[in-house]
Amino acid sequence: MFVRLPVARVDVVVRLPSGAEDLLLVESGALDMRVAVALLSRLTDRADDAPIDWATVSVTDIDTLLLRLRQNVLGDVVRAEVSCADPGCQARVDIAFSINDYLEHHRPTTTAVAVIEGGWYRIADRDVTFRLPQAADQIAIALETEPEVALLRRCVRSEGAALASQEVVESAMEALAPSLCSELEGVCPSCGATVEVTFDPLQFTLRELRDQAAFIYEEVCSIAERYHWSETDILAMPTRRRARYAERAQQEAKTF
Repeated sequence: MFVRLPVARVDVVVRLPSGAEDLLLVESGALDMRVAVALLSRLTDRADDAPIDWATVSVTDIDTLLLRLRQNVLGDVVRAEVSCADPGCQARVDIAFSINDYLEHHRPTTTAVAVIEGGWYRIADRDVTFRLPQAADQIAIALETEPEVALLRRCVRSEGAALASQEVVESAMEALAPSLCSELEGVCPSCGATVEVTFDPLQFTLRELRDQAAFIYEEVCSIAERYHWSETDILAMPTRRRARYAERAQQEAKTF
């Protein structure tokens, strides 16, 4: 799969995960930016073969790659179940959307900024420069008590740091690299109430991929016992192929 990164504006190739990536997901603790970068660094390459400095990849491009990976593995439609917030109802509500439509809705737009150098921008008529949040920033602020404040300190240079300047900077950032974390709305089929849920592409995608990989140990054992292949060879197979071999091995074992 070829993916155009909306912020970096470069093309990358996204490959399907194998057992090695499944183990990474299953054996990781928290599903955070470190895991996302580790996973994507294994499965993506620039189309022009230039190296990727993952520390400097924008958060928007990371989330885009994760959604495209999810699309390649599990399909375009994302479905989530939430409970109606009305205490007297609490019915299950399905919220579904297309990844293609979601990314199209969150495309970057133009804004009045000047590129300085090294990824830094300047807003006209304001003594403030900024850069877009990157993967390394998200990793660095993960344990901060006020992560949003810490992120601004890393990404914004301003003499006065006035609130008005911060608001303008945040608006420019959102235009250049829209956040893919957003509030989704659905309608309860039972009572008609509006239901809202926060969608975080990183958390949602990594959790789905880890759930798909949950039976990797059982699958490796089934294949090894039936066909006597090595763990290395089994883990090198794409996830879908391994699952099919495991299913066949289990079916054959029942017939003997």
